[in-house]
Amino acid sequence: MGFIKRRDPNKHPGILTTSVARYSAMYPVNESPEHAAGRCLDFWNRFGARGETPGYREELALHGWTGTEIIIGSDFKELMWTGVSDWVEVVPHLFPQKLKRSMLGMNRLVIAARRVSAEGEFFTELYCTPSDIIANNDSILNDVLYVTLHQFEEEYRNTGFLRVGATYFYADDLPKDHFLETQNIYCIRRDVKRRRKGKI
Repeated sequence: MGFIKRRDPNKHPGILTTSVARYSAMYPVNESPEHAAGRCLDFWNRFGARGETPGYREELALHGWTGTEIIIGSDFKELMWTGVSDWVEVVPHLFPQKLKRSMLGMNRLVIAARRVSAEGEFFTELYCTPSDIIANNDSILNDVLYVTLHQFEEEYRNTGFLRVGATYFYADDLPKDHFLETQNIYCIRRDVKRRRKGKI
């Protein structure tokens, strides 16, 4: 796939020094993009994801993708944990996942799937990647993503639809010409807003 690996995505992220190092995953699956994206959305809804960015589904469809953008975390909850979260940022592995999820500020995730082929076989690539460059609680967010995205892989494996293991990566390690590269995601969000205002 051509990732530019600046750090090992198969190891726990720990404390990262850049806010664009957002933990992400791609799942190659033997089901339609619609089913794959829906499965991922249902999974995140179980962990309190809320709302979709209006117009995002339609914008992705214009580019041949199926999916949406969702919100995880809450700025209000993050404010409630002010002080405690500083300690969790330093040693996130010492705290339970449920607590860390409750500390997350508002962050957005893109769930996007597309049909691809390799060696004459067609399958779906399902991506789950944060879409904010400046993320709230960077270390906590990456810790939660690391655990949750691996958990989703295990659930997918149990369905029998997962072709091979997921590919884990950091969002800023995608090549610049990839549709879900950070700057491209910002262009998608810009176009969503402009289209809703009737400017394009």
